[in-house]
Amino acid sequence: MPCNTNRLVNLMKILTHNTILGAFIKPAIDALEYVRFKPGIFKALTMEDFITLGVLRHIKGQTTLRDQIQELFHLDPVDGPPLARSTWSDAMASVHRRDILRGVIQRLQEVASRNIADRLENFSCLAGRSVYAVDGTYQKESCHYRKITPRQGGKDNPKGHGLLPFFDARLGCPVDVVVETDTTHEVNVLKSSKFQGLSEKNALFLVDRGFIDAPFWNSKKTKYSITMISRMKTSLVVESSEEQPVAATEENQGVLKDEHIILRSGGTATWRRITYCASNGQKLIFLTNELILEPGMIAFLFLRRWDEEKCFDTWKNDLSANKAWGYKKVSIENQALLAIVTSLLIAIFLHEHAESYGIKDEKALAKQEKRLLAESKSSDGERPTSSHFFHGLFRFTSKVSKQVIRFFKGCFLKTMDYELLEVEFWPLLKQYL
Repeated sequence: MPCNTNRLVNLMKILTHNTILGAFIKPAIDALEYVRFKPGIFKALTMEDFITLGVLRHIKGQTTLRDQIQELFHLDPVDGPPLARSTWSDAMASVHRRDILRGVIQRLQEVASRNIADRLENFSCLAGRSVYAVDGTYQKESCHYRKITPRQGGKDNPKGHGLLPFFDARLGCPVDVVVETDTTHEVNVLKSSKFQGLSEKNALFLVDRGFIDAPFWNSKKTKYSITMISRMKTSLVVESSEEQPVAATEENQGVLKDEHIILRSGGTATWRRITYCASNGQKLIFLTNELILEPGMIAFLFLRRWDEEKCFDTWKNDLSANKAWGYKKVSIENQALLAIVTSLLIAIFLHEHAESYGIKDEKALAKQEKRLLAESKSSDGERPTSSHFFHGLFRFTSKVSKQVIRFFKGCFLKTMDYELLEVEFWPLLKQYL
């Protein structure tokens, strides 16, 4: 049954007119005005409606299109569905929509960066430098797709679709993503990506050991002064090493050794090997081609990469990003980009309607502080922690409380007013209810 355009218009009014969802989605709709495209080319499903329904599906955690269509059908119970499955599938597979979404994300990132507190502003040594965390995650295939792995004669990754999100550590949000459905090593996915940060002067990347490729990072440093921080791999061969003095400061508490090294795979370029003892007693060895920052700062920054992994918890457990909505690569990309839009909108909403009034996600922060305290007393903590010197300078969490997501799920149709926020939203940021 085809899409009923008039009914879809009425439905979108119900969803967005003076509602929580309307206020939540507004920054993304405003961002569309700064993206150049011809609105008339999308006749059955406008770009505004595509973003709104995609973000709503993430917020509701709906893994199947049937769930969303049935819920929307009951909002306006007349004959005919508000949206045909084929209309949504065609929209998800649109390369043009993907390019527009990337423009919306860029605009939302600019808006968020201007208004939301810079998480690294207390560290003058990082002034003017972008800091990105990179890590990979996997997504289950759509039920409509039967994967064929290399063992079966195909190219599909047996782990699922590979997603490589780029996380802005200053903003605390993902800002871009690369999708790869074939069995391709993650470092090759990174090298082939067009992420703008990989050509940004003085950018700093926090990466997992799987992304260590000395020639690649040497070339980035030579051309753009880009540096990286990772964990040392035991398979790397060190040709020579020279121990460096470590300043006796609070910043360097826990640093056992700082060495300049030459890697066999890295040509003549100088790298650093930093041996660090975390506050929970774990000994870590870091590898970096960043030669200016203090070794304690190197350890602190890399440990922030683990904090950003909490973003994946939100994606997988709270948003519907754990399973693909479609089987085409473009559809998977659009889904991932809509998840980024949702993440940025949550950050902007929290700032505009809570943090600007001095209210933060205190519940998530309290849970993080409790975890850090427990791990600092244990030698086998799940995540090693940096020295207490940094705790007062960096009090942020990348995990959004589940109760915040539940607020949007339960109140997205309610009238947007501050009495509702005071009664139902702000308490969620303060304590478990």
